Amino acid sequence: MTERCSSFTDEPLPGTATTETGWLCIENESGWGRDPFSGETFAPEVGEAVERFAESRGLRVLLIRRPGRAGGFRGRMRVFVANSVPGETALRMFTVADYAEIPALPLDDPSAGEPAGPIALVCTNGKRDVCCAVLGRPIAASLAGCYADPVVWECSHTGGHRFAPVLIVLPAGHTYGRVTGAQAKEALDAARAGLVATAGLRGRSSIPPAEQAAEVAVRELLGPVAPDVLRTGSDGAAVTVRHEDGRAWTMTVTPEDLPPRMMSCGKKPSPARAWRVSARIADGN
Repeated sequence: MTERCSSFTDEPLPGTATTETGWLCIENESGWGRDPFSGETFAPEVGEAVERFAESRGLRVLLIRRPGRAGGFRGRMRVFVANSVPGETALRMFTVADYAEIPALPLDDPSAGEPAGPIALVCTNGKRDVCCAVLGRPIAASLAGCYADPVVWECSHTGGHRFAPVLIVLPAGHTYGRVTGAQAKEALDAARAGLVATAGLRGRSSIPPAEQAAEVAVRELLGPVAPDVLRTGSDGAAVTVRHEDGRAWTMTVTPEDLPPRMMSCGKKPSPARAWRVSARIADGN
């Protein structure tokens, strides 16, 4: 049996979320390439304009589609724009008839677009990694069947194939890995209730890896709390997590080198790093 990148399970999840502060999620039901701009989704000039627009706004572009659809979609396409920065968390939905409209979206107008509730993105991009397709698609399909509204989407490459199945909950950007169907539902249900579930939590995309690991540790200590009640900051190896009620926890977070492993199926092994929360220096209870 061919070894796959997700077979390495010794790597701790906290601190491994892709670092992104915002997201531009574009509905597309056709086939995807290795990334949003390598396939046939956009005409070259449109793709270049969308890419420049996203870069200027600090947005990570993802293609999304409803689980189980095999193309043939016609009509206006949904575009979700998420801000994952703590204290600024927001998700808006726009619709476009043509991708060429995306660079003109009025993102500077806070009243533009339709406010949207949390959505779940499951990476299923098989052209980028086999594990995401084989492990992600069943999770996306089962999760989508739990909700009447289209709040569950398959998405293109998010980063971290080796943690498949990978789930991102927007707008906060909390990222999960090695999720079961039950854990995926728990994560989305919690988000819809204004909370953050911790099972399989890799971290919040809008903060650095060491701060992600410390925040996960505090969330595991507290249980489900809202996305933005915690703030993080770091000074070297010391990471402080502050609660809006005045409590604070200062953690020692240190990197640890792990044995090389495949970062993606078919790739040669390369070094990996874990983030260890080795001590809690102070508790502000």
